[in-house]
Amino acid sequence: MDTGLGGKAVIVTGATTNIGRGIARSFAMEGAKVAICGRDAEAGAVVVAEALAAGAADAVFLAADLLEPTAAAGMVAEAEARFGGIDVLVNNLGGSAAITEFADSTEEQWRYDLDINVMTMLRTTRAVLPGMIARRRGGRIINIASTAGLVGDVYLASYSAAKAAMYGFTVTLAMETGRHEITVNAVAPYATVPANPAEQASRGSRFNPVTGMFANPSADTLAMAEQISRKTVLPRSAAFTDEIGGAAVYLASRQAAFVTGETIVVDGGIRLGWRHPETPAG
Repeated sequence: MDTGLGGKAVIVTGATTNIGRGIARSFAMEGAKVAICGRDAEAGAVVVAEALAAGAADAVFLAADLLEPTAAAGMVAEAEARFGGIDVLVNNLGGSAAITEFADSTEEQWRYDLDINVMTMLRTTRAVLPGMIARRRGGRIINIASTAGLVGDVYLASYSAAKAAMYGFTVTLAMETGRHEITVNAVAPYATVPANPAEQASRGSRFNPVTGMFANPSADTLAMAEQISRKTVLPRSAAFTDEIGGAAVYLASRQAAFVTGETIVVDGGIRLGWRHPETPAG
């Protein structure tokens, strides 16, 4: 299937690890030009090489800490200078500060969850939109949300609230930008794992064994994490990151030109609330 993405310019935020890396690779396989945004230059260089090997028309690492208020505008300007304009923005950067009951959480943790999931999306989208509107080439904006924003994840109250906010932004922006032939959609993963565990090695990954949030977990944190786990209806319990990439590629493709304000849920059927007793644990 010809997705029409060959030669299109794509920005993927949080692209040095896990879901973002899978998304960058998926666009590279379509022959797109991919800007890989992140903080870990060493991991970024690896993803650039991987993207070029997969068939990207061009690939570049753009170092940016998007938690800094001015970083998004600078990163987008750098990508536009490199590629001549941006066709697709994938707002993938996200995360959570801690696993804890809300009554025990802190305002610092709330602000982190809102900043990394919502504020980075707002700033990067606003930086990209003027160019997309001016180019009149049917831009695509894809927000990587989470099933936490749809059904809530216990012990992740502020993270769930932030992901829910992404849906409100997605549908509102879809209404505002439709007249410019820009589509705005979201992808909602449940749990994801890379096919290669080494892809979590970036220092920006919350799953990094040294710098991530589970580097030295307490017994309480491990117990809470176990309770968050939900049952899919499939033999495995998590999506592969390239499957999230496939959903993003579809939403950016010519085949999805009439799809906007929607969310593709990639959750293995967890919202069905049932698992056959004979289904092996994944």
